Formats: sequence, C-alpha cells, structure tokens
Amino acid sequence: MREVSVGAGTVEARTAPHGGVASDDRREAMPTATTRCFAILNLVAHSPAAVDVADVIETLALPKATAYRLVDGLVSSGYLVREPARKRLTVGFKLTDLALSAMSASMREASRHAVLRRLARTVNETCNIGAMLNGEIVYLDRVEAEHWPLRLHFETGSRVPLHATAIGKLHLALVPSRLRGTLLRSIDLASFTPNTIMDRAALETELKRIREERVSFDREESLVGVICAAVPITRKNGELMAGVAVQAPAARLSLEQARKHLPALHQAATELSSIFESIARRSSAAARQILQLPPA
Repeated sequence: MREVSVGAGTVEARTAPHGGVASDDRREAMPTATTRCFAILNLVAHSPAAVDVADVIETLALPKATAYRLVDGLVSSGYLVREPARKRLTVGFKLTDLALSAMSASMREASRHAVLRRLARTVNETCNIGAMLNGEIVYLDRVEAEHWPLRLHFETGSRVPLHATAIGKLHLALVPSRLRGTLLRSIDLASFTPNTIMDRAALETELKRIREERVSFDREESLVGVICAAVPITRKNGELMAGVAVQAPAARLSLEQARKHLPALHQAATELSSIFESIARRSSAAARQILQLPPA
C-alpha cells in the first residue's frame, strides 16, 4: 500500500506489479478523497462561525488522520485558511473566487437576465443584482440604462462596500443579528462622500429603518451624485439571497422618484426569488449526489 495525492488530500492505493497504482483502486480511491474534500468545504462554507478540525472529524465521521491530511491540503492550496489565533478554519481566497465565479456564471441564465433587463426597461434606469461575499457586495448581474447620456460604468464582478451602498446596507440589515454584529465590528466605515454614514450608532439606526421598511437607499453615500434603491431577494423562509437595485445619477433620479420604482423592484425581486430557489434546489440536489448524501 502507498499514498497517492488526489486534489487537496491523499488516499491509500494498492501498488501494481509495475510500481504504479492499480487502476481499480485508483477509480475507487479518487471519489472518496474528492467527496471528502467537497464535504469539508461544504461544512466550512455553510458554518456561521469558523470551524475546528474536531468539528470536521465529528460532523463528517472522518478518521482523525484523514481529516487533518485533507484539511492541510485544502489550506495549503488556498481553499481554506486558519484563523491566526485559534487555528480554526474559514473560507480561503480560492474558495471565495470559486464561489464568485459560480454565482456569476449562474447569473448568465437567460431567465434571470431577462427579468433584470425587463426591470431596467420598465424604470428606464440601470439595474443590478448583488450579493454579499467576504464582507463586500459583488455585482452578479447588471443591465445599463439605454438612451441616456449619463451612464454608470460598473461591471459584473465589481465589488462595493457594505455600509455605503443600498444593497450593502440591505444585507447588513437583514442578515442574522449575530452575523450583523460581527460585520459591524469588523468592517471599516470608510468615507466615500460627505454623505457616507461613518458613525456606527447612526448606521444601526439606518439598518433598523431598513429592517422595518425592507427597502434600502443610497443617498449619494458611495458616489457623489448617484442615487440607488434596493429591495431583497429572499427564499420562501425569508432568508436573504441577494438584492436587486435601481441606480441612476441624482440629476434624473431623486429619492421620491426612486420610491415610485419600488413596485417594479418588488415584482422583479419576487420573480428572481422563484428563479433563485429553483437553481438552489438543482444545485443542492447535484451537490448531494456528488457527496452521496441522502435527499434533504
């Protein structure tokens, strides 16, 4: 027997007479290591807090040596990172990039882009969909306003701050309170314009209003002269998945005018929620099949 590297970890395989790995064992060993790695990544990515290797061992029923070996491989390859003090595991930059790429790729589905394009034509302004990733908002899809001389040039994949944008404040307001507290303690309330909210107490007051109204506004807080309104895209259980927003120069979109677009935004959010749910179900089913887990 000897160990063979498979992705981020190693597995045992029988040595063939010629010194290589027996093909039957390789076919059996590779899915085992692969599915275990996916299971570890899935556990860490879905945990509300950093995960200890002991949690990995207990939750996934892995042998101690195997768990440490696979975790070390995932850390060395950048898919997981260890906290400096307690050495607990959290998401690494490669897993973050993979998640962003997966979300961006999924947004290319025609039905979702069609909803956003229809919304942009209805309000005759630029519209976008954004979600939180690693303490920032990432634009998953965007449709620019047509026939306007003043345009805002952001691209899919652009990252914007949580505290100074409509979708960002929406996420801060609607995530679970424990996560919100962690985010508020950790993010830098940097100033982007004279209107940026930099006082944490004032931001908490703003977030309370957003939770009550379930509508968020950017009042020239991230860019001078730019107004934005956002509403949540949620699961049936109320869990926030993303936000959909209208964005335009203040010269042609006041806060009062932005409020008039809320019915169209809510309608788009309802349609997008249904589409997101369908994709989530398909992705969950595919992941469970890969990980050989029973149906949810």
